[in-house]
Amino acid sequence: MVKESIVMGVLYSVLALGFNLVYRVSKSINLAHPEIALVAAYAALVASMQGLGFFLAALIASFIGFGIGILLERGVARPLLGRPPVALIAATLGVFYLLRGVAIEATGSYWSGGSLGDFGTVYRIGAVVFTGSDIAALAVALVALGLVIGIHRFTRLGVAMRAVAENPYGAAGYGLPVRRLTALSWGFAGLLGALGGLAFGLKAGVSPGIDSYVLKALAASLLAGLDSIAGIVVGGFVLSFTEQFGDYFLHNYLPGFGEVAAFIVMLVVLLLKPYGFFGTERIERL
Repeated sequence: MVKESIVMGVLYSVLALGFNLVYRVSKSINLAHPEIALVAAYAALVASMQGLGFFLAALIASFIGFGIGILLERGVARPLLGRPPVALIAATLGVFYLLRGVAIEATGSYWSGGSLGDFGTVYRIGAVVFTGSDIAALAVALVALGLVIGIHRFTRLGVAMRAVAENPYGAAGYGLPVRRLTALSWGFAGLLGALGGLAFGLKAGVSPGIDSYVLKALAASLLAGLDSIAGIVVGGFVLSFTEQFGDYFLHNYLPGFGEVAAFIVMLVVLLLKPYGFFGTERIERL
C-alpha cells in the first residue's frame, strides 16, 4: 500500500503539472490532457509491438505529446484568446473526444491494450517491494518532472515562460515572444501528458482506461492550486495517499472508495479552498 501510494503520487504529480502549465498561460483547464496521455501511450504500444524498442517508442510518444500540445495552442487556444475561459474548456472537451476517436481508429486491433515490456525483476527497499514495472514507471515520471521543473525554474527559457504566465502584456513590453512561449508551455504540458501516460502504461499496461487516471490528476492540480508549480508534488502525494489509505480503511464501509476519492477531493477543495493550498487568491474589485 505504501509502495502503491509512492508510485501513484509521482505519476499523479507529472500529469497534474501538465494541467498547471496550461492554466498558468491560458487561465483555463485543458480537458484534452487525458487523451494526449492516451494517444501517446498507444503510440508507444504500437511502436514497441512493431519491434522498434522501448526507448524509440518512448521518443515517438514524447514527440506526439509535445506536438499535440503545440497544435492545441495554435489551433484551439490562440483563436479563442480573449474569450471567456469556459469557451476554451468546452473546446478542449471537444478535442478530448476527437483524440479518443482518432486513437480507436488508428490502433485497430491494438485498442484492447497490451504491455510495453517485461519488467519482472523485484526490488526490495526495506519492507517495501517494488516490481520492475514500478521502477520503470517511476524513472520515466521522475525524469519528466525533473526535466520540466528544472527548465521552468533554473533556465532563462523558464524565466521567460514564468514572466509570460505572470504578465503577458508586461512580457511583451520587454520584447519576449509571448505567443511562442505560450505555445511552448502547451507543448511541455503535452510532453508531460505523454510521459505520464507512458509511465502508467509501464506500471499497469496500456488500456483504454488510462485517461481516467489523468482526469483524477486534476484533483492534485486543484489541491495544489492551478497556478502553483511548487505545490504540485504535494498535491499528487496527498491524492495518492487519500486513495490508497482511504480505500484500505473504509473498504468495509464504503466499497470502491478509492475509485471516487479523487472526485471527492475535487469537490471539497472547490468548496473550501477554491484556489488550492499553494495557489494565488485573486481578489476582484467591483
